[in-house]
Amino acid sequence: HKFKNLLLNCKSLKGTMTISRAVGSSMIRNVIKGRQRSILNAYKISPTYSSLASFSIAPSKVATTKSCKRWYNFASSSYTSCFQNLPKPDTESIRQSALIYLDEFDETLWYNEPVCSILNGEKLTSPSDTPSIITQNALSNPNGHQHMATKSQVQSLLSHIQTYQSPYTDIRSQIRTMEQSLLYEHAGLLVGNQCLDFQKQDGVTEMEESIMANAVERSLNDILLQDENRGKIRINRKPMYVSCVSNFTNFLDLFRKTIRSLELGVPCIVLGRSHTVQHSYRWTELLVDLLQKEDIDAGMVTYLSCTLDDIKFITQSSRDSTGMLYSTCSRELAASIKAGYPNTIASTGGPNTLYTTEWTPAVQDAVRMSASIESSGQCTALRHCVVPSSVTSTDVEDLFSSVESIDKAEDALRDYKFDCIFENHAGSVTPAGQDDTYTKHGTKDVHYKVNTHMPENHIHEYWRKVVVDVTTDATTSDLTPEEKDDKLKDLAKWLNTNQPISLAVNAPRSQVFDIAKSLFEKSALVVYTVGSTDREKEAPPALTCQARPQEAEVFGEFPPRKDLRVFTKYPVIVPSSTPSYDTTYDKNYLESLSVLDLNLHPGDNGLRYIQMLIPDIDNAATCGFCIELFNYILDVTSHNPKRGFGTSRTAIWGIQRPPILHDIRTVIRCNDKNAFNDLVPTLLPFYATNAREQVELSVHPENDNLLEKLQDHNIDSAVKCVLEDDSSFEERMIANGDNYYNIVEVEEYKDNYPLVGQFLSLYFPLGHIKSTMSDDNEFIEFFEKSDKWLQIHQDEEEMKKTSFWG
Repeated sequence: HKFKNLLLNCKSLKGTMTISRAVGSSMIRNVIKGRQRSILNAYKISPTYSSLASFSIAPSKVATTKSCKRWYNFASSSYTSCFQNLPKPDTESIRQSALIYLDEFDETLWYNEPVCSILNGEKLTSPSDTPSIITQNALSNPNGHQHMATKSQVQSLLSHIQTYQSPYTDIRSQIRTMEQSLLYEHAGLLVGNQCLDFQKQDGVTEMEESIMANAVERSLNDILLQDENRGKIRINRKPMYVSCVSNFTNFLDLFRKTIRSLELGVPCIVLGRSHTVQHSYRWTELLVDLLQKEDIDAGMVTYLSCTLDDIKFITQSSRDSTGMLYSTCSRELAASIKAGYPNTIASTGGPNTLYTTEWTPAVQDAVRMSASIESSGQCTALRHCVVPSSVTSTDVEDLFSSVESIDKAEDALRDYKFDCIFENHAGSVTPAGQDDTYTKHGTKDVHYKVNTHMPENHIHEYWRKVVVDVTTDATTSDLTPEEKDDKLKDLAKWLNTNQPISLAVNAPRSQVFDIAKSLFEKSALVVYTVGSTDREKEAPPALTCQARPQEAEVFGEFPPRKDLRVFTKYPVIVPSSTPSYDTTYDKNYLESLSVLDLNLHPGDNGLRYIQMLIPDIDNAATCGFCIELFNYILDVTSHNPKRGFGTSRTAIWGIQRPPILHDIRTVIRCNDKNAFNDLVPTLLPFYATNAREQVELSVHPENDNLLEKLQDHNIDSAVKCVLEDDSSFEERMIANGDNYYNIVEVEEYKDNYPLVGQFLSLYFPLGHIKSTMSDDNEFIEFFEKSDKWLQIHQDEEEMKKTSFWG
């Protein structure tokens, strides 16, 4: 009767409206509660008189014409389809072209043609009486000149950045022509310059990754632009900053950030560096030349050769005129950058860890290789190793005695090597004189420390120097199951606090799956690799430095989740569309969505609680965002995890729950002003999935409206709720903060809704776990059953009820 009266008060609608019985029931219950306004908003119905003639209620699927499965968001069905038909690079040709470039390189070039700022295609050189700065390579050896921008040049750069507006929305054709030239015609130059400046031993593998992963990210950009053309999203085309990394600038900075942004019309400002500045400047110089050949406005690419103070001045003075700042750097630097520029997207490092229950020669090789890759200049280089208690300092000393040393990276490139070290170089510091708890190797530039307990939190990275903390605490056969579990819990808690990029796990094949699964489920890293100690030919020991994102061994450098906002606005997963991190939903699109756009069937009784929850959001844009968010979760979890595309290893990947540890939760704090609309977007991914038991709501006791809503939807019975005022909450977090994976304070939405993939990544782990064995079906069958993978929550009581439609 109430439902009929509601329809009688609706305006005439053209066509036939198809509604599931579950939705109708939800509406009836909410009308009875006096919530007509929220229901009218959710279904986009105006309260004017009409006739029932145009309505029919039938048992068919809810219409989903607007919120379709076209997503560029991580692990969605469309995202997964982008890994198909990738190009196969000729790595030997790349290597030989790089060696030819190095053989013919004129060492005076970088002195005679100094690094300088580039504005509108013109190089801003310094007056002849201004001395040049001597640039240095990664080993602190001089390798060229640099002109820093003068005060007047800084003002010109600032004026351009504050006033320039991109004339383009889509220049994919021209930019991809340039990209092909960079990837093939100029590959030798890119690898060669990186070898000279950063002293990278294996730039060929990075170029291979660029060629293949670029194809994935091009497809993601294509889908992103299609949705903008449909009016669904808006890409921010204010100039963005690229703060270049030294070790992977060709893939990460040139292609992932700059090329992918330019092709969608986003101007790029490349920031100079304090050292190893030459190779990123040279690709910027080349890029500007290629822009002009394609008749693209040269103002689209700007290079800042400025002091650190001038770069801070420019970026902080232009916040309203610029978009995101993208950086791959240490956590200390990321925190400093974001403090001055809040719209920072940073990828940070972490103490990569290898765990092994046996100390076999092959495991020792894996430890040595992981620690010394690129002279500890790879982001996945080993920093921490957990080994059996039988391992001594003498064993570690012997292990590193066979590390190979070289004088220059070119020699490694010629000999197909990547794990040599540069002895006693001055490019970075060692523990010597700073931390006397480390032991210096007798003959090698290597430092190590052996302890029976985990390292202190937030250990120093010691970039480009081999420094390893060794913990003799791996599980052994003589321990009870409880003792083994306690040791793994201790390691997992250390991993969650320090957030390495990568964890490698090695043990006999009969044991390693159980150990790796325990650590996988109790932690939240992006990269897990599982090897063996007794089947080394087919399943060799795992290294920390193994990930091929082009094969869906997805990769990312995440800060500790609880402190994520200190370092970055969102975590970055590779591959992904860089412009998507500065893209928001169009408000009109979100407001056009209704509950009818939920991708649900009438028989989905187990999800009826979602059909009841969404209509109670009385802000139309927030309601639409939650519909988009739920549909994304539904799509992702319909097949989670997914299998990777590699042939040399076997990977599964996807979105995961937070660490499964007793009493370790995410707490969502609602103050006395937070509305139900503000809470639902953050709560929904937990409430609608198997992560609901891992979230806790902290609500101010005077927030009566919110508490009433929580009771109406029985959320207070499904999720742990704590009533406490602000001071009590703060005191509890200070006293017990270590027991929380994440602490989230609800914020009011102000019509700026990020893409749902980026939003979900703020709260949930993303990544992959892989076996070092190819086509390892035993591994797949074991790990795809893990409780760690995110799954949709079905209400079992509702599922038992008979459908109205029979």
